Amino acid sequence: MGLRNLPTWTTITDTEYQANKSTYGTLLLTMAISAIKYDQDGYPKRAKYTIVALGDLDPHDWSKADCFVPVMSLMEVRLMTALAVKHKCALQSGDFKQAFVQSTLLSSKTYALKLPHGYPLTPKHAYWLLEREKMILNKIGLSSCANSPCIFSSTLIKNKAPVYLGLYVDDFVFF
Repeated sequence: MGLRNLPTWTTITDTEYQANKSTYGTLLLTMAISAIKYDQDGYPKRAKYTIVALGDLDPHDWSKADCFVPVMSLMEVRLMTALAVKHKCALQSGDFKQAFVQSTLLSSKTYALKLPHGYPLTPKHAYWLLEREKMILNKIGLSSCANSPCIFSSTLIKNKAPVYLGLYVDDFVFF
């Protein structure tokens, strides 16, 4: 249910998809992966479901190097730590509760997903247009570094220190 209030996707109808099919391309199929979360005593606490796009069915010709999710290198983690110490800031962490992650996607392409059969949060004959982490970070004013696409920074408040954020799949560190 946490998916409802997060900016991970925009729902479109089949009519909207058909009208813009040349822009959206082929629908990517999805599947739900379930996992059991346990408490500190080893008892089941809750079930967690993750919806994943079956990107291997994308008709775009991707190279093997294009198909990895974004991760900071150990050197970049050390850089973020050193910068936080230099600026006398506490390095904090967080995660994207719902995120579509991919290190390289065609910026000119919009990705539409067909949800798993029986998925309760999307009406029949509706699809999701994906919002990507990088697009969300760009919308709030953060830009990725040219040589380190998983490091973002910007001065978001005038006359204040810049914000630095390092991305590791759907987790991040920042100060």
